[in-house]
Amino acid sequence: MEKKAETYDISFKKKAVDLFHQKKNYAAVSRELNTHRKNIQRWVKQFSEDGMVGLREKRGRKSGSSRVSSSTFENTQQKIKRLEAENELLKIAFKDVKGGMNLKPSILFPIINDLSKQAHSIQLLCHLAKVSRSGYYKWIKRKALPSEKQIEDEKLKQKIIECHQKYKGIYGYRRIQIWLKRTYDIHINHKKVQRLLSELGIKAIIRKKRIYYGKKEPYLISNNYLNRSFYASRPNEKWVTDITYLIFNGQKLYLSAIKDLYNNEVVAYQISRRNDYKLVLDTLKKAIKGRNVKGLLLHSDQGYQYTSHNYNQLLTRNKMKASMSRKGNCWDNASMENFFSHLKTECFNLHTFKTSQEVRRAIKDYIHFYNHERFQTKLNNLTPIEYRSQAS
Repeated sequence: MEKKAETYDISFKKKAVDLFHQKKNYAAVSRELNTHRKNIQRWVKQFSEDGMVGLREKRGRKSGSSRVSSSTFENTQQKIKRLEAENELLKIAFKDVKGGMNLKPSILFPIINDLSKQAHSIQLLCHLAKVSRSGYYKWIKRKALPSEKQIEDEKLKQKIIECHQKYKGIYGYRRIQIWLKRTYDIHINHKKVQRLLSELGIKAIIRKKRIYYGKKEPYLISNNYLNRSFYASRPNEKWVTDITYLIFNGQKLYLSAIKDLYNNEVVAYQISRRNDYKLVLDTLKKAIKGRNVKGLLLHSDQGYQYTSHNYNQLLTRNKMKASMSRKGNCWDNASMENFFSHLKTECFNLHTFKTSQEVRRAIKDYIHFYNHERFQTKLNNLTPIEYRSQAS
């Protein structure tokens, strides 16, 4: 008499798979459940590839059965639809993450870990994410037993996040390195900060680079005394000035500012709805007040405000010397353009303003931050005010 093949229900197979994951020994599980070792190996493989679906009985129909019942066909169609929906759900879960599937494994592994807890097959998840299973299990092992270096990196990441949130993302890895040194007395290489930022997926706000269309014809005017010499040996030796516009909520304001080239400090600024002589004169008067400006060189472009009779008279009365950029060459006043670029990138473009009062307040707060808190590499990692105090 032919021996009938032994069958096992799906709950028994799942129990065998769970026991193997606990004991990691096929022979021990075989003895405990009184079944052949090859059965357990086959069930573990089926579960790793297809999950619970793989553990279901896959034997063919009995001999003599010539037709599949309509109810069985309908059940099969429902299973196919469910698997297709499951597959689409997993794709959406990965694509919802910024960067889609083209992410680093260190970012994909936590997603796989979360989805695997929802009874999804790890092999299927790794296949969809285009990462190796061995890499995933190594990540699990490192996560369970982190090294001293990983623990130290996690602590640094928390401090980096603190800096990023405090300064609204305007600090890159170089300034974060300085901030860690000044705030927590942590001395680390800037490349390490850059790596940790990359692992966190954090990027600083980048200024848009100005398009350079090539040099103009060398037409020099006699009063370009600055001549791109942006270095000053003492305070109130060389100033630069310019005007920029601030567009918000269908309105426009004009900002006039003067910067000292010795320590990059904004010594005076004025905001107006009109770009006229008064805006420039009021800014200059505010800068002159309380300072010794005799012999000071003040550089500007060739705007009509700076070539006016009143402006030059004010300079002459205070024994100051005017300098102007070459016509159509903004690079001659690059230092002032640089400040306006920082202001718009790190302050003005980050917010949506409704009223002029909000704009004026934001500009005031940023200029105070720029002078008193924003340290600069060119100033030996000091702020403009700190650098000036060293000279006095």
